[in-house]
Amino acid sequence: MLRLAEIGLFLLPIGLFVMWRVLTPHVRPVLLWIAMGCVMLLAGIAIGFGLRERMDPHSRYIPAHIQNGKIIQGTGVSP
Repeated sequence: MLRLAEIGLFLLPIGLFVMWRVLTPHVRPVLLWIAMGCVMLLAGIAIGFGLRERMDPHSRYIPAHIQNGKIIQGTGVSP
């Protein structure tokens, strides 16, 4: 349910902007379609990145730490 609220809050300004552009009489439809296409492309990239970079649900997270003066990136370790 929280994800749905986050997505709704993210899409609210975009929806308001699209409504404003549609209701304005001197709008060129090509610009609206280009803007909508860009938003859809960015949403697809974000979803694809999230699906590709996720950890296994049962893996254990080891946070980033300093070892021998170097920063070691946080990782997920499978059980």
